[in-house]
Amino acid sequence: MTSLKRKDFRLHMLLGLGQTAQVYLAEAPDGRKVALKLPRKEVRQDPRLAERFAREVSLSLSLKHPHLVQGLYGIPFGEEAFLALEYLEEGTLEERLLRGPLSQEEAMRALLQVGQALLFLHEKGFLHQDVKPSNVFVGKGGYKLGDLGTVRPLAEASSEYAGSPHYLAPELFLGAKPSPKSEAYSFGVMAYELLTGRRPFQGETLEALRNAHLLLPPPPTSLPPRLDKALRRLLAKTPEERLDIKGFVEVLTDPKGQTNVQAPSKRKGILFRLFWRK
Repeated sequence: MTSLKRKDFRLHMLLGLGQTAQVYLAEAPDGRKVALKLPRKEVRQDPRLAERFAREVSLSLSLKHPHLVQGLYGIPFGEEAFLALEYLEEGTLEERLLRGPLSQEEAMRALLQVGQALLFLHEKGFLHQDVKPSNVFVGKGGYKLGDLGTVRPLAEASSEYAGSPHYLAPELFLGAKPSPKSEAYSFGVMAYELLTGRRPFQGETLEALRNAHLLLPPPPTSLPPRLDKALRRLLAKTPEERLDIKGFVEVLTDPKGQTNVQAPSKRKGILFRLFWRK
């Protein structure tokens, strides 16, 4: 996919160390700063993991959107495998939130841009699967969704999923197949976090967190009524009741206007809880 190799990049510092890869701040031959992702040896040697990294390289280089982190260079397989991405100096949205909550206006801006990136992925036939502030990057021009390592085709039949339990849709805890509606829920958890300054569901253990997603309503907010209603519907317990990302993005463009966004049906929510308790 490129004539450049790992050795053509000059490493400056380690940016991140994950289970599957190391990410360095590096300099490309043209002097441009990049985030250089190098898969671990066990990833390169495991056929399944190697294929996943190769897909990340392919998608990062081929999918172009203003609010997706742009892939610049890459080699998908072998000992020379790497992925060079645009470097956004301000870091992740998670790091930004450690300095304090965003204003409502800025939170809505971030959500609108990430929502547009997710809709683009869905239109191209893919799910991101790991929507959360640590996978959103902050740049001078706004916000960009990154880390395509968990992306899967919408048509994939497996019920295997990726993602953080803090942002996981209730139906995935029960074995359902990932879908745009489960992605909408993850987006909704992040939306609640950005708009209110806290996550809607807490738990000190995985079981407590799972039960919170399955059983508890999100706490009240002081958001404009139209935005609050849309956010609650985005966090509906069942996919059938859940607002999709497109609908929420439309509300973000006019949060105080009139709307027909309806609250989730209480009856269906009760049935879902009874099903879980069985």
